[in-house]
Amino acid sequence: MKTPFLFYSRDFLDHLTAGHPESPERLKHILQCLDAHHLLSKVRQIEPQKLSNEGIYRIHSPHYTQRFAQFSAQAGEGQRIDEDTVVSTGSYPAAQKAAGAAVDMVNALLSDQCDTAFALVRPPGHHAMPHYLMGFCFFNNIALAALHALEQHQLQRVAIIDWDAHHGNGAEAIFYHDSRVFTMSWHQDPNWPGTGHIAEAGAGPGEGFNLNIPLPKGSGRQAFLETFHRLIAPVLADYAPQLILVAAGYDAHHADTLTEMGMQASDFAELTAAILTLSNQVGCKTGFLLEGGYHLEALSNSVTATLMTLIHQEARSFKESFLIKNNASEPEIDALIAKIKAQHPSFQKLIQ
Repeated sequence: MKTPFLFYSRDFLDHLTAGHPESPERLKHILQCLDAHHLLSKVRQIEPQKLSNEGIYRIHSPHYTQRFAQFSAQAGEGQRIDEDTVVSTGSYPAAQKAAGAAVDMVNALLSDQCDTAFALVRPPGHHAMPHYLMGFCFFNNIALAALHALEQHQLQRVAIIDWDAHHGNGAEAIFYHDSRVFTMSWHQDPNWPGTGHIAEAGAGPGEGFNLNIPLPKGSGRQAFLETFHRLIAPVLADYAPQLILVAAGYDAHHADTLTEMGMQASDFAELTAAILTLSNQVGCKTGFLLEGGYHLEALSNSVTATLMTLIHQEARSFKESFLIKNNASEPEIDALIAKIKAQHPSFQKLIQ
């Protein structure tokens, strides 16, 4: 078993956000928690390279990219660029590094240097669109990683699994017409950005290659694992991805203030283990990229549980340092699963 890679740079801390929930403290707390559990010595830490503008232009327009660079250069210690997103002088270089970490992770996985990897990055990326930023995100890190795998490593099938509690609308939009990337997203419904409906299943050559699982508030371990085993696993077993990329947002934790979901750190460990089992079954590598998660201790505990699982190749959990266990009952999801199976083209294919 190869040592997992951890991609991280101190440059990510230079994206200053002036009290915004997406803050440098997120990564600081994660690293402190990883160190407290003696995990940093059990992974190989890699300093990522900045992704060049030419690499970013594969998805993001030169006009948008250059405007972001110019605004960042003049932003000082933090200015709002829209109602949700703060930009500072360090934001553009940090975003280049985050995109570079995603691409470097793919290179490491597909050159057989590691079997699993985690990109501990910020700013996050899964909401970013080709021509504009959105929801704290500037460059779509996971989409750039997937496209790099297709174009530079000649893969034909990549899967993106997004467990962030907000819909992965950016990656969905980028690959909506492309069967080479199967995008799938769990998310709280309703919640921002208000997209991610069951009927959004891809179009043209990409029809059937986008799967949305809009979960009711309060959904936790049972909902995520049930939908994984009954929806995602059979579809991906049929699709046979050559690489799985996970948009690992942790705002589905029950303590997170931006959502109303019911996950715990140990649940993310189980979900990680389930994805690794699927990866082994289809014979591919798996990379995780940090997205959301805004309650600092919940986030750090959940990332730590994920890394423990990557290191040991089985679900590992630990007593969360302060958080009360979530004992709330979960909403019923059998009807949701039945509805998705009835409507999504991938399940019609499996039935046939």
